[in-house]
Amino acid sequence: MEHDWLTRNLEPGGEEPIHSHNSEEWAEIFARTIAHLAAQLTMTQLRLRALATEVANAGGVDPSQVQLRLNALADDETGTYLRENLGEALAEVVDIDSLKEEIATFLRS
Repeated sequence: MEHDWLTRNLEPGGEEPIHSHNSEEWAEIFARTIAHLAAQLTMTQLRLRALATEVANAGGVDPSQVQLRLNALADDETGTYLRENLGEALAEVVDIDSLKEEIATFLRS
């Protein structure tokens, strides 16, 4: 599957992305980013699991209201979270607006 957000900083008419990192630097950037995102994902999963357990124990919530809130958050905050989670180097080569729309569309479905 190819996504539009993977080809953001291409030279006009070219195939190669514009960046100032060599292959080893990119490998290190990707490894650090992946480790950071895995840690964030794990912490978020644990927090959501704790929250969901407590909400269920307290009687639950209306699923349609949760979906409405998710839609609003996806529209309003996805770009901010993407920039934070990608880090400066990757944010330069990823079309955040396109990826934001892809995420928001997925979460609305």
